[in-house]
Amino acid sequence: MDRVYEIPEEPNVVPVSSLGEDVIRGPNPRFTFPFSILFSTFLYCGEAASALYMVRVYRKNNETFWMTYTFSFFMFSSIMVQLTLIFVHRDLAKDRPLSLFMHLILLGPVIRCLEAMIKYLTLWKKEGQEEPYVSLTRKKMLIDGQEVLIEWEVGHSIRTLAMHRNAYKRMSQIQAFLGSVPQLTYQLYVTLISSEVPLGRVVLMVFSLISVTYGATLCNMLAIQIKYDDYKIRLGPLEVLCITIWRTLEITSRLVILVLFSATLKLKAVPFLVLNFLIILFEPWVTFWRSGAQLPNNIEKNFSRVGTLVVLISVTILYAGINFSCWSAMQLKLADRDLVDKGQNWGHMGLHYSVRLVENVVMLLIFKFLGGKVLPNYCHSLIAVQLIIAYVISIGFMLLFFQYLHPLRSLFTHNVVDYLHCICCRRHHPERAENAEPSDLRSCMVWVVIEQLVEKQTALAFARASAFCLNFNSMMILIPVCRNLLSFLRGTCSFCNRSLRKPLDHNLLFHKLVAYMICIFTAIHVIAHLFNFERYSRSQQAMDGSLAFVLSNLSRHEKEKDSWLNPIHSPNTTVMHATFTSVAGLTGVIATTALVLMVTSAMEFIRRNYFELFWYTHHLFIVYIICLGIHGLGGIVRRQTEESMDESHPHNCSKSFLEWDKYEWSCRRPHFVGHPPESWKWILAPIAVYIFERTLRFYRSRQKVVITKAVMHPSKVLELQMCKRGFSMEVGQYIFVNCPSISFLEWHPFTLTSAPEEEFFSIHIRAAGDWTENLIRTFEQRPSPMPRIAVDGPFGTVSEDVFQYEVAVLIGAGIGVTPFASILKSIWYKFQRADHKLKTQKIYFYWICRETGAFAWFNNLLNSLEQEMEELGKMDFLNYRLFLTDWDSDIAGHAALNFDKATDVLTGLKQKTSFGRPMWDNEFSRIAAAHPKSVVGVFLCGPRTLAKSLRKCCQRYSSLDPRKVQFYFNKETF
Repeated sequence: MDRVYEIPEEPNVVPVSSLGEDVIRGPNPRFTFPFSILFSTFLYCGEAASALYMVRVYRKNNETFWMTYTFSFFMFSSIMVQLTLIFVHRDLAKDRPLSLFMHLILLGPVIRCLEAMIKYLTLWKKEGQEEPYVSLTRKKMLIDGQEVLIEWEVGHSIRTLAMHRNAYKRMSQIQAFLGSVPQLTYQLYVTLISSEVPLGRVVLMVFSLISVTYGATLCNMLAIQIKYDDYKIRLGPLEVLCITIWRTLEITSRLVILVLFSATLKLKAVPFLVLNFLIILFEPWVTFWRSGAQLPNNIEKNFSRVGTLVVLISVTILYAGINFSCWSAMQLKLADRDLVDKGQNWGHMGLHYSVRLVENVVMLLIFKFLGGKVLPNYCHSLIAVQLIIAYVISIGFMLLFFQYLHPLRSLFTHNVVDYLHCICCRRHHPERAENAEPSDLRSCMVWVVIEQLVEKQTALAFARASAFCLNFNSMMILIPVCRNLLSFLRGTCSFCNRSLRKPLDHNLLFHKLVAYMICIFTAIHVIAHLFNFERYSRSQQAMDGSLAFVLSNLSRHEKEKDSWLNPIHSPNTTVMHATFTSVAGLTGVIATTALVLMVTSAMEFIRRNYFELFWYTHHLFIVYIICLGIHGLGGIVRRQTEESMDESHPHNCSKSFLEWDKYEWSCRRPHFVGHPPESWKWILAPIAVYIFERTLRFYRSRQKVVITKAVMHPSKVLELQMCKRGFSMEVGQYIFVNCPSISFLEWHPFTLTSAPEEEFFSIHIRAAGDWTENLIRTFEQRPSPMPRIAVDGPFGTVSEDVFQYEVAVLIGAGIGVTPFASILKSIWYKFQRADHKLKTQKIYFYWICRETGAFAWFNNLLNSLEQEMEELGKMDFLNYRLFLTDWDSDIAGHAALNFDKATDVLTGLKQKTSFGRPMWDNEFSRIAAAHPKSVVGVFLCGPRTLAKSLRKCCQRYSSLDPRKVQFYFNKETF
């Protein structure tokens, strides 16, 4: 007699009379619009067009090396794509000259897409008509944990359309890993070397990144279909989203690490990368030769043994290309007729990610210690930490997919938790140990940690402890960005020791460190709760009458509806359903997503080159704070009430749980209530301070600002002189500027270049990004009336302390001279007014520029200072040096010929311009010898690499005797 099953609602399966035992007849599959074919064709054409455009640009700029590699990567992937489509469609055995011609000119995907669209339109016109040629297809489905065999008819036209889809899936993978990966890696390398990001290259890298991510996602889907070929598989949006995030983070972090490593070692990195690729390439062949098996004879019946070998080599190259940038989601097995090892291979996956993680860490350490010339203006340690965090997060999404979102996870012999928890070990589950793989049995080294998390129920303690740490760090995260509060504290501590004021200068560093601690404790909190929910699910499904099962079913008693302990109230409730239908789970997912977006967009490269993206994404902290405040409202973490503790103490009643409420002398069923939310108590005060801060900023930004003068200096430097009622400043301070005609929300910091003694305040703006370029262009196009400017500030910096030192060393790089312009102007006014309170006795000023035009707008000030010092007989007070780093032989020759003149031919000043960079050891040695018992303040506004060198010099030349010369390093930060 036929079995009857209740079929879930799916477009391809409806309850129909069964054909035979355990076989259910399904309806004919419906055809759907070929979006995947269109998308694959769009990616192919977009990447090809952008690659050819960049080839044209490189050729125009005589960059033959870059042009050759860009064109080679494009041609190789395009040829492989054409061969794939020809091979899948078997066009060599057919008379199709037009298709072969389109493949010959590399437009095969376009003609194939047109064929698929024509086939779809034909099916759409014939909808409802029976096809004369049909075939029967049988697949298994999992319904309520049981396997059901379903049979349905598939028409010839639908099968042809499905063949087109499968061909494009394979084409997308080949394009992704044999073309887009090397193309994206190479273009990133070129961007890093040239320090330029043209629009064409950005478009090419975006197409390549989308292609790689799409190809990796298809690789996962194809791996599932191959491993479970007998089953009907359908991935939902949540599963696809999880795979996409996993693959995007994994591939981008891996490729960026490879680029940084290659840029650090240059040609020395090539042997390592080639060896890495060759190991992956030959690993399946070594395994095949060691097994002594024969080549499979079912690859292509028309091929000879040599043809089969060629096909296997091609598949191996694709396999190596995938594993070079990410995990292939399957293990190649050349002796198998399907070429794939259909086991779970947890050991292979764990080995791959462990080796890759160690490899990435090693490459980043090489970049950190040897890559001083790579990204000189960025913090290498910060970049390395961010990339490792991104890679670890991708591993977390991978584990999440296989544990909770895999469509056939119920067929696993043991899942991720089992693998980590070593349930496969003989110690706990001998029956599973008999079926376990050797690689899984060797994984029991993590037994101690997982046993503490699951068996001994300490995951809740980890979750609670990390939650309190999260609350504390979330309380501290907003304080460092309250600039008015920091300025107030700086003014309050002006009479304090400089060591007490020093931490105020590192507010942004403190903000970043707190953010990293939030990320770490968020990861611990999420992982701990994953173990908790796994335990909740097992307790609900136990059905063994254990204490955990009894406590999980407290909510089923009518008198105790609100006294539940297990948030998973039904055996049929999945962990994902409980997560997304509870307040705590949903707010946790949203807060974690907002945190990931904020952290990734705050990477220094993005912040400097795409500030708008960083600015807008960083305001997701509002979402994070709101979710954190209401995270505990669901009351998932629960405790026993005091009244229930008096009646049924755990120490007395936990062992007699089978007799609860049976007799009068028995223990009563325990009552539980949720813990009240506590996060809001931690963040309430900082939020109040931050709201007051933003209110004050908004009020000051609405005050009218009058632009009295706008001057365009050489080297694209715009000077704005402004007046504002009630504005008061000190030397070295900075303001935030907003131009509503460009953007209502963007505020950018600029150091004040005017002196406090002047009746106006001024800033100098250099074109260094989209916003500054648009601002300069706006003032050039609209000289009258001038655009409206909003100003917030001023805010204090470390340069305010310059007059607290006996000797001051001012070092500016490029536009970094702006805070010292204010200081030097103030000195000029103090000498004019004969200010006897001036503590500073000597100033050393160093200005390092790339081009001579940058000196032009500062010459007048230095010339005035020279004259003033000469008239007052204090020529020794100011010692300044100008250094030109980007010069040619003509400039140097011209300067050498006119060296005997009284003034410098480049600047018109008495001090001659030096070519190259300062020898800081010589400079510090000379200053230490000239001031053996002075306190010297070193102030820098420039790149981090220069700051690192100066900090070392300050430490090296400071005397161990506190009564002798001491150098104190100070750096401007915004």
